[in-house]
Amino acid sequence: MNSPEFYASSFRASDCIEASSLYADLFRGEVLIAKLGHAEVLFSKNNLVIFSRDTDECPVSIGTLIWKISRLQYSEFSSDLLKRGFLLETNLDSYVSFLDPWGNRIWLYFAE
Repeated sequence: MNSPEFYASSFRASDCIEASSLYADLFRGEVLIAKLGHAEVLFSKNNLVIFSRDTDECPVSIGTLIWKISRLQYSEFSSDLLKRGFLLETNLDSYVSFLDPWGNRIWLYFAE
């Protein structure tokens, strides 16, 4: 059976240049395309995240991404998120979640 190949995850953003730059900086990604209404960031080998502005022609929902992090990295990294406009949403023993300035959610899963 032929099935589609996974291509990308997506996030909503009102300013895709700003969003792609923010995520590329925080998570060590490479911005491939950056325009006001559309941007693409590559993380690791083939993990592409597309940032899109919600329009009638291109409806975009708020998205969620999950990242692994060590507890040692968490304190400094979470401070950086808060300084950049993220809001702490959930704080549990095994993971935490933050909302970015556009309402997208990131989960940070603690890798032991």
